[in-house]
Amino acid sequence: MSKRFSRVFNNDLVIARAKPKAIRHPIHGLLRYARNDIMPGLFWQLLNALFSKGEEGQAPSAGSGQALPLVLVALAVGTLVVVPFLGHSSTALLTSRSYRQAIIEQYSADSGIEHALWRLKYEPDFANSLTLANPTTNYTLNNINGMSVNVTMTYTYIESPPVPQPPPEGTQSNRVIISKTVSSCSAAVSENVTFTYTIAVTNNDTSRIHFDEIGDLLPPGFSYVDGSSNLTNLGNADPEPVITNEGARKKLVWGTQPQSPKPSVDRGQTGTMGFGAWVILGADVYWNEAWATWVPDSVSTVATGSTAPVGGGYCPYAYDILAQADGTTILSRAVFGATGLSILSWQVE
Repeated sequence: MSKRFSRVFNNDLVIARAKPKAIRHPIHGLLRYARNDIMPGLFWQLLNALFSKGEEGQAPSAGSGQALPLVLVALAVGTLVVVPFLGHSSTALLTSRSYRQAIIEQYSADSGIEHALWRLKYEPDFANSLTLANPTTNYTLNNINGMSVNVTMTYTYIESPPVPQPPPEGTQSNRVIISKTVSSCSAAVSENVTFTYTIAVTNNDTSRIHFDEIGDLLPPGFSYVDGSSNLTNLGNADPEPVITNEGARKKLVWGTQPQSPKPSVDRGQTGTMGFGAWVILGADVYWNEAWATWVPDSVSTVATGSTAPVGGGYCPYAYDILAQADGTTILSRAVFGATGLSILSWQVE
């Protein structure tokens, strides 16, 4: 008996039958995994026959060679499956990279929007630099996730102004410029609040102009605060207006009081007229109108149209922000309300 098949154990001779040893092929571990988990049954037996041998000293069985054609068939079928799988994997990889790039671009554009919102909230000079006369600004943020982000901001009305009431009859003139502002553009809904309005009249003529009247049409629901008028550079005109009703609106007129001097502005000067109006706001936008008329050679008039809007719960002015990072664009709209800066919309394109 060969010593290879014997060993001594506790001084007794023990005969041990050698087990067949598998060929140490590089893919043997893969085959073992396939046998146990993936390809049980006949398919495993065919592959194992190719890479295994019988017991030492025994000739291969006659059926061993018959497994080779079946294995080749299996490999051919595997090739047909693997090629499309690799194609799918390649496509998935490219899609993943494209998706990753789109996410980076979106995060970068988000950064541009958030930067603009931060400037609106914490840089008053930046917010105040945008007006209806100068509504747009743009700038670039560099090296945001390795790319440049272009930011454009536009100051605009949330909704279009309504068609104003026609001013008193007269020829439109550029000899006088009139404008109107309001102390605040919003207040909380249902709050009893007083707004301060200011009418400014600039005389571009070559001589002093005496106005026949300077008027204001308050929004519906607004009432004049008695004794609140404050006139500057308007001569000796009576500061208190004559108040009449125009439907649901109050009409204020300065200069029509009997035995009272007319409002007047010297050449090259601006006269201002400030006054208070109180209201209990609803969830709406309230517009105002002002005008001035005078009689030089013929009746002339200037008017503001619908202006100085006030919003219930939010400002009727909006900041439209556009941020672009390579192929991704984000649009956002923000407003200042009674509780601070609010975002109305956020859209990714």
